Amino acid sequence: MKTELPRIVLLLFIFFVPFMSYGQFNETIRTGRPGQAIGPFTVGKNVLQLQQGIDYVSVDDIYDVRSFISNNVIRFGTSETFELSALIDYQFDKTTIDNNEIKQNDLSNLHLGFRVHLSEQKGLLPATGFQMRLKIPNISKEFGNEYIAPAMVLITNWSLAKNYGLGANWILSYSGNDAIPTGKYIVNFGFPIHNNLSGFLENYGQIKETNFETRFDSGFAYLINNNCQIDLSFGYGSNHQVTDYFVSAGVSWRILSWRK
Repeated sequence: MKTELPRIVLLLFIFFVPFMSYGQFNETIRTGRPGQAIGPFTVGKNVLQLQQGIDYVSVDDIYDVRSFISNNVIRFGTSETFELSALIDYQFDKTTIDNNEIKQNDLSNLHLGFRVHLSEQKGLLPATGFQMRLKIPNISKEFGNEYIAPAMVLITNWSLAKNYGLGANWILSYSGNDAIPTGKYIVNFGFPIHNNLSGFLENYGQIKETNFETRFDSGFAYLINNNCQIDLSFGYGSNHQVTDYFVSAGVSWRILSWRK
């Protein structure tokens, strides 16, 4: 897997170059928050966008894990339909085993990659996009992976009547610790509530070898102005006698200074 990655990245880049010549900047910010799904659109040429949040995660297993995660995504458009991006997570864990607490905190994720907007919606055919990021190895002593790990996302999205929306992500990713891929899906239904307030419902899951897991989440977003949005979401899962849930709050904002 290590020797093939540079070749795969180069082939994907060459393949998507023809799609970088069209597209349109959106007057209102479009962000991957809240929820798990991402949209097919890029931020626009010379636009810097930041998506930041704090997640609280609880996992009840034979031992209990409580986590706080600072989640940060940075996106910059090099053309109207192509962007570079990075994901940076800092995580604090507290694990309780037989009344003994183990604490660890460190950088837990560093992903670098790109997204390309492939096509607009045409009737029943959805708007489409593609994202690929590489998970960088050995980023900290407490967390991380041994090898570079790719994650590839095919993105589809339908704009429905009255500002409703339906989206789906189809994902193939690697952990960076073995050569076994994980297949993932996300189905997202978005809906308006009142003025600048919107909501969503989502189901997402994954399968690795024969191990399948699925979860549900929901939440709200409020558009403060064209360039800033705040959000709140929560999710739940119960798989293989393990229960987990999360609560997330965040903000997305963009800088247009370089676009002028």
